[in-house]
This record gives sequence, structure tokens and C-alpha cells, in this order.
Amino acid sequence: MDTYRAVADRARARAVAATDSPFTIEVRFLGGLSAAQREAFTVAADRWSRVIVGDLPGVTVDGEEIDDVRIDAEGTSIDGPKGVLGEAGPTRLRPASAGAAALLPVTGTMRFDAADLAEMERAGTLRDVITHEMGHVLGFGTIWARKGLLAGAGTNDPTFTGAGAVTEYAALRQVAPSRPVPVENTGGPGTRDGHWRESVFGNELMTGYIGAAGNPLSRLTAAGMADLGYQVDLAAAEPYPFPPSGPATERGPETDARVRRTEPTVLGEPQ
Repeated sequence: MDTYRAVADRARARAVAATDSPFTIEVRFLGGLSAAQREAFTVAADRWSRVIVGDLPGVTVDGEEIDDVRIDAEGTSIDGPKGVLGEAGPTRLRPASAGAAALLPVTGTMRFDAADLAEMERAGTLRDVITHEMGHVLGFGTIWARKGLLAGAGTNDPTFTGAGAVTEYAALRQVAPSRPVPVENTGGPGTRDGHWRESVFGNELMTGYIGAAGNPLSRLTAAGMADLGYQVDLAAAEPYPFPPSGPATERGPETDARVRRTEPTVLGEPQ
């Protein structure tokens, strides 16, 4: 990590969402990111902090007090474009004894191939992809099983069973709540069992395939985060036109670039 003596320089090394939400996402830049790429992280933190609005109890990790989530972000050389995009996910989770905040992430990492970042920047999808991967750091798809919210993992019909998301899914379908939310059943590790199903939800931000720019963070995703234990503002979600006849979106970066998921540790548990 770059170290700085002056306050102004430290500000360049870290970014915090600019909203007045009590939920704080701190991004700590470890190097290898351009100014535009660092800005994409700040924009992503803003998008999530508008939706997640409840403060979480601070946690001390390695002598540092963290409120609410700290993400280490880095650009590096891995294997060139359209191979391994990088690694993203939570690295430490709150203790299981933390009440409503149980198992919610404290720290995470977002480490990307510089070649893929540059390619996404040229394609105009960088901000959506960074926001998408930040969602995984916050627990979307990465702690579902730990929270008992994923059914049928590895089958042809995995589903998310959180009550809030089930209600929003029914609202999209304009029916009474009855079915769990379809989860991605294609792709390799890092895609299937950890996203909304592309064939159902099209260009929603948290499907497994990002196509063209303009992928909305919908009420469905906001409700899914509430099911994890976050306090959310559903009204702050972005407009999302549900595709009732199936999506016609172009599969994007996660089709071509694999994302490795972290294996987080739970604070307070023996390692």
C-alpha cells in the first residue's frame, strides 16, 4: 500500500462514499488504479450507501477500528484481457453473535487485472462492474449459504429464499408472494449460485453477466441485502424494467473474465 504523510495525500489513498448515509464504505487504494478507475470505486460506494442506510457496530481488526466496511482495492497484472478478471469478496465477517449484523462483512478485497479494467473503461461498463463486485464484497451471493438463504445450490434450480426479496420478486411478476427468487444456474464458480438468474432478470445489476452500461440496482437487490441483515431504503433503489418475456441482453465481462471469490474468516472463531 502507498503511504502518505500529508492529510491531502491520505485523502487520495482512500475514498469514502460521499452520501450522508450512516453506512460507511471505505475504499483503501493499494495501487495500480488510474484516477478514473478510483472514481469508479467512489461512485460504486455511493450507489450502495444510498441503498444501505443503517450503521453497523464498529469492529476492531488488526488494531484498526472499522465502521462499517473497509475494502482494499488494487489494479495489477494477471493474465491480460478476458482471462481472470481478478478476485473480489469479503475477507472478514462479523461474529455470529453480532445480532442483526451477524456474519456481515467487515473487510473485503477487490483486486483486478489492469488490462480488464482498461477494457471495461473503454466499453463504458467499468462503473457497473465495480458496483457489481462491491455488492459481492458486501455479501451478495458470497454469504447467502452462511445465512441460510440459498436453496438448491448446484442444481438446475437454485433459489434465494429471503422474505424481502421474495416479496419484491412477486411484485415484479405482479402476483402474490409464493416463489423464491431464481438464482443463476449456469457458469462456473463465482457465477452460478451467487447471482440473480440472467435468463429471468436480464440487465439487473446483480445478474451473473454484465452487458452494456446501465445495469440498475433494483428494489429486488436492495431487499436481498435487507434479508442479509442490512437496514435498507427500498425507495433509493434504481428504476428497473423487469423483462417479463425474458431478457435480450448481451452477456458481458463475467462470461469472458473469471472472478475468483475469497474465503472469508469469521471474527472470533478459531482459524
